[in-house]
Amino acid sequence: MKFSKIALFFDIIVIGALASFAGEKPVKDADKHPTVYVTFWFDTEDYILPESDGAAMRLAEIFSARGVRATFKIVGEKARVLRERGREDVILALSRHDIAYHSTYHSVHPTPSEYSRDLDWQEGVQEFIRREGLGLQWLNETFGVSPSCYGQPGSSWTPESYAALRQWNIPLYLDETSHVNLNDRPFRYGGVLNILELGDCVVRTRDWTDESLQDACRRFDKARQELIGEGGGIISIYYHPCEWVHEQFWDGVNFAKGANPPREEWKLPPKKSPEATEQAFRIFEQYLDHVIQQDSVQLVTAREIASLYADEAYNQPLDKNDLQKIAASFSERISFVPLDARRIVSAAEGLYALADILDRATQLKDEEDLLQTSYPSASHLKFAYGPASAPDRFAEEAKASWNAMKQTARDIVETIDRTEQLPSVVWTDGQPWRLEDFAATLAVLLTDEWKSPGQISSISLRKGNFEARKYVADDGPNLWGWVIFPNGFNAPKMMEIAKLQAWTLKPAVLRK
Repeated sequence: MKFSKIALFFDIIVIGALASFAGEKPVKDADKHPTVYVTFWFDTEDYILPESDGAAMRLAEIFSARGVRATFKIVGEKARVLRERGREDVILALSRHDIAYHSTYHSVHPTPSEYSRDLDWQEGVQEFIRREGLGLQWLNETFGVSPSCYGQPGSSWTPESYAALRQWNIPLYLDETSHVNLNDRPFRYGGVLNILELGDCVVRTRDWTDESLQDACRRFDKARQELIGEGGGIISIYYHPCEWVHEQFWDGVNFAKGANPPREEWKLPPKKSPEATEQAFRIFEQYLDHVIQQDSVQLVTAREIASLYADEAYNQPLDKNDLQKIAASFSERISFVPLDARRIVSAAEGLYALADILDRATQLKDEEDLLQTSYPSASHLKFAYGPASAPDRFAEEAKASWNAMKQTARDIVETIDRTEQLPSVVWTDGQPWRLEDFAATLAVLLTDEWKSPGQISSISLRKGNFEARKYVADDGPNLWGWVIFPNGFNAPKMMEIAKLQAWTLKPAVLRK
């Protein structure tokens, strides 16, 4: 069935507006029991094999027929090619669901990790915006809606993408990768909600057989029960529409191991038989029906997920008790800090709060020549990216006066207020300090001050343990196993930048 371009555009705008409006509403709990939220998402990427267009449309219709919605993460070139092929029917079918973004060209070299590999932080951010902004434009032109989330092509992950997502107002990073992992549960990193590595809560059929279906249903039921025991949570289920029609991935046929043939030499992947395709759809529909029919299960799109994990740390100012918890934690380790069951601050947010409280403190001598310190009653949070780099030279031993610590605290506050990023090095009494060392020393200073007001005139440097970096993977061959990468690909500089961005890391708390 064909549609006029004017009618198609109107339909897409209306559907997109309704989807965006719906995404702003909190998702209601299914019943009084803990809710297990299930998100189905499809990396819609194959723009070479025409049959994959029809597979994407059929999947959209399968969900629509059941009155539920899925998320389609679409490659920019795929969106452009759909228009070029005149597949208005596919575009309209997908538009009834949640539209998300999956890079400009996916597997054409250089992929995001390849072009970001040796860049500095700011260069990487700008290069990601330049290259992936093109596909984002094509996606918007085709579907008339801003994407709900982003996910990297293959395992071509990069930390700089998060700054671009925040600039594009994309609140969720949805994919599966081991570059950052916080106990196999949702987390915040780079100022964005992440659903990346959910362990046993990522449940796919392993192939399209009845045995695989039964196994997937068992694993789903087990994950559901585990999350109910945790008070609720999310299960992530993903596929690629092209999986229903091909025998081998489109990109592996053309771009494996760094190959980059010109477009006129691209090859079609081998196709499944019609019988095999029908078998795959039958198995999938049975799996979808099993998921839908379970108690305490609610299907959600990526656009709805953000409201499920709203960050409550910003709901109120931090009082003295909150600040003391941050200081006590920083004295031992520099990482995220739970303030209570629902409010958690990242290391960067915690440092800003402590620096802010010292910056606004006053220290005066009274009539009897005694030192008196007055601290504000509350502090505020502010987001900041981690440092752009780590210093090569820094103080191993030092001693700083109260006034010098206060001046450095002011420098940190002003830097974050101006740049939205932590400095790579701080200067205290004319010496360069590592950020984690200053954070730990500041924590001890404030703790001592609160215990003995007015008694602290100077403090020795305290070595900080930047523990949050352990949640970011080390560079190594297991991290870059995607078939598209050139042989021996690695990215040590990029992964060190990624570890520095662990200053922004903290668990995401499910709304109750």
